[in-house]
Amino acid sequence: MNRIKKINKIIGCLIIMILFVVIGNSNTFARTITLDLNKGTITSITDALSGKTVKDGVYIISCAKNSNYVLDINDNSLDWGGNLQIWDRNAGDANQRFYISYEGNGYYKIASLCSGLILDVENSGQDNGVNIRQWEDNGASAQRWKINKNADGTYNFIAQCSGKALDVNGGVFTDGTNVQQWDYINSDAQKFNLEETELLSENIVSIKKAANYKVGLDVPNNSSNDGTALNLWEVNNSLAQRFEIHRVAKDEVRIRTVSSGGWLTETGKENGSEVVQLGNSSTPVSDANTWKVEWNNGITFKNKESGLYLDINSNSNDSGAKIQVWEKNNDQEAQRFLVNREHLIKDGWYEISSPLGTTMDLDNSGSDWGTNIIMWEKNNKNNQRFRITYTDSGYLITTMYGLALDVEDGSMDNGANVRQWEDNGATCQRWWSEVADGGYIRLRNTNSGKYLDVADNSSALGANVQQYEGNSSTAQLWKLTEKTPVGWFSVNGSMYCTDPQTGKLVTNCTRVDPTMTDPAQFGSIYDFDSEGRATWHLPTFDDLPGGHGKTAPLPQLVGDQRQRTLLLALSRVGCDYELLQAPTGFVCDGLTAWCVTNATGIRFRTGTRDDDQDMSWQYPYIKNKNGIKTDLSQAKPGDIMFWGDPANIENHATYGSRHASIYYHDGQMIHAASTTLGVIIGNLDNDLIGFGSPYDAETSKCELPN
Repeated sequence: MNRIKKINKIIGCLIIMILFVVIGNSNTFARTITLDLNKGTITSITDALSGKTVKDGVYIISCAKNSNYVLDINDNSLDWGGNLQIWDRNAGDANQRFYISYEGNGYYKIASLCSGLILDVENSGQDNGVNIRQWEDNGASAQRWKINKNADGTYNFIAQCSGKALDVNGGVFTDGTNVQQWDYINSDAQKFNLEETELLSENIVSIKKAANYKVGLDVPNNSSNDGTALNLWEVNNSLAQRFEIHRVAKDEVRIRTVSSGGWLTETGKENGSEVVQLGNSSTPVSDANTWKVEWNNGITFKNKESGLYLDINSNSNDSGAKIQVWEKNNDQEAQRFLVNREHLIKDGWYEISSPLGTTMDLDNSGSDWGTNIIMWEKNNKNNQRFRITYTDSGYLITTMYGLALDVEDGSMDNGANVRQWEDNGATCQRWWSEVADGGYIRLRNTNSGKYLDVADNSSALGANVQQYEGNSSTAQLWKLTEKTPVGWFSVNGSMYCTDPQTGKLVTNCTRVDPTMTDPAQFGSIYDFDSEGRATWHLPTFDDLPGGHGKTAPLPQLVGDQRQRTLLLALSRVGCDYELLQAPTGFVCDGLTAWCVTNATGIRFRTGTRDDDQDMSWQYPYIKNKNGIKTDLSQAKPGDIMFWGDPANIENHATYGSRHASIYYHDGQMIHAASTTLGVIIGNLDNDLIGFGSPYDAETSKCELPN
């Protein structure tokens, strides 16, 4: 045994001599070599003189004190300034993965895979507590970090600009704790683990252009046709912009489109060859549909067959630009992408159809708890519109009545019925989604693990919807088509309709004219056509019963206070210019007082006089209530406007050189103009003093559903 140990030591010494000769003649780097002389083996080789302690690659950076928490870019931000925090580790989101690359002189840069941006000490700050964020790579010392390895295998990150350490604020390890810089004390708050990982995980993702994340890869019109060529399109989070990553080998993937279930495949081995979706889940792995992933300030995809890179034609940012393959160009942004995990289905309203030729429906359009879910011919009615919303426990699918798709009694059995029921948060009311061939998806119940299924694979009208164990039948395939409900419908017990101008749901509807700069705050009138579709507009003469003028009946007071004021004012157009003759005659401040008082139910303050018309009281009332404005771009329908000599505005004894009116829209006002003209709609004058709101609420009655 002793002879063997001596031989091992001799061998070890010879190895040392050889390595010193080799390394000594190397001009690239120096190494520190650790040997076990008892065994005559090398136990480690690390970069020494270069200061390189970590090899280039992708890492999850976890807190050494509690490795459940990792460095995380807040809210998956893609913007400059996105904040660095710690968060509970997830299933491979790019905002928790970082590419560490050596920059020389002992320093590294650390890029977020989510955004391609670099960890940065805000404004190169020198103080304790300065925030760490992500920022465009500008080569500054605020973006360069020395990485020290501790004896216990943990790491510290020291900012070049300040010499301070990356630090978890207060050493508090919980979701959202901020990451800052602090004096290096090698505390638990400053110790991290480096966990090497891969560039891409097997997830549902979007693939956006790294230099402009507002555009990304898209299947035109969400086509399910085999061979459809991909293009670039404005990001809309539709199924056409969702892809499924499949791992082939280390840093080699296949990319499946949700639109068809086919694979991103190059069509030739020449620059400019198209990239198409081709095949299905049974298509074997080939070099043409396999892509090597690399990091270059973003992820690049190198086709294994041709060696050419996924590329945007002419480095375009325009929707419709061709996606192709092209030889590598390190300086061209056209080959760098951001790949981020996404929800397969974006929140919204959908028609859910089966390849059997029928569409998911509410039995007899029933609104009660327990109403059955059946299949029926497509009819474009609200009973075939379903709202899909992502939750942490799976997708919630609700009907037009705000009730959830529910597996009856939480059953685990094949054939258990699916109905609508009050959302109670139970797992039998939550569904996970999976990509299937042909542009279809499958929906799996969170509670039972069984799939949403058409009973007996039937194409008959009225076929029941149930749950069933997974199989390859068409009964478990579903096509989602975005379809907004029409007319009025219920959500969470309230009635809603769809605003055609914004696509949002609104209730108790009053919204402002679309020409206004802030249409979300103020109201107008809804109309419905024969098919129940809603349109809206500022109140006009057409909304008045019996027309307008001295003999016209007063309008029905509906909507918010502004809408009521406008309807009342419009109904008086054509009346005479007369004092104390409401509702058939008005002077200027008499019209404003009468309209606002009747619209709000609260007397528009006019002092102690019984005539309710004196702008010398109206101006300070508005000034004290909501303030006086002078910028006409901020004027809104129903505002009260004041004109004339500012010196006379609050002088109760002086009536000349002043005027009051009601703002209508587009530079027009409703006012009692003169003894000759009476009450008219006219253009604004030139001597505006100011305007403001006499109303109790500056928001309409419209509400967005939760």
